Amino acid sequence: MLQVHPIANTGFSRTYIIEDLNGLLVVDVGSIGAARDVAKYVKHLGRSIEEIAYITATHFHIDHIGGIEHLIKQCGATTRVLFNWRVRDYLTGKKKISLIRNWRSGLIPATAVSARYVRRLSHFFFMNLSGIPLPWMRGMVNIPVDRERIGFFGDGTAERYALGFGGWEVIETPGHTEDSVSFYNEMTRELICGDLIVNISKSGRGILNRFHWRGDLLKESFAYLCANMSPIVLYPGHGEVIRDKNNALDGVEIS
Repeated sequence: MLQVHPIANTGFSRTYIIEDLNGLLVVDVGSIGAARDVAKYVKHLGRSIEEIAYITATHFHIDHIGGIEHLIKQCGATTRVLFNWRVRDYLTGKKKISLIRNWRSGLIPATAVSARYVRRLSHFFFMNLSGIPLPWMRGMVNIPVDRERIGFFGDGTAERYALGFGGWEVIETPGHTEDSVSFYNEMTRELICGDLIVNISKSGRGILNRFHWRGDLLKESFAYLCANMSPIVLYPGHGEVIRDKNNALDGVEIS
């Protein structure tokens, strides 16, 4: 039984809810509009917004974190925000977020496709300007959430480890950004891959993201996924869900 709920039309990035008997986990809340979409969808599931145990992100870009503050304000007091361990260095000022290459060939096509999912003005509203990978803005990393409610997964010693929610694992998949991760469930064979893979081509099979920090690491991360798992469903950061009865990674285009 699949556990991931893709929420339709949440703005420039896709937002997902992972459902478990013991609670909910929300992935990539990219705008205030997306946070509102999450709240509506939780009600559609017959669940309470206070059942959201965690809010997390596949990477620290504004279109994947821009609605976190708005959502957590509606959640219960025990709801926590989880980031990759590398994000701690951003928040403490030890490191700035990664610069990104291929703005014209990578960002513009993805934005054009993603614009189809913008349905309301609030999809353009963000908690602040944190997570923009421009030289003069990459030091803006303030998250207006109480620090005691922010946690970090991983420590740099493993590239695959338990998330601590259901049967889900974190897979370190750097390339698009330094802190990029994917989430995988071995039992249901579902993979949330963030912006490692985007579904913006006519084939509908997904492509490796051309908009990236380091293309060599992007391909290494993809190779690791191909060698170690065979998901039947891919949930990309941009574009439609990718399904294959055998292995959804097989059709992904490597640019």
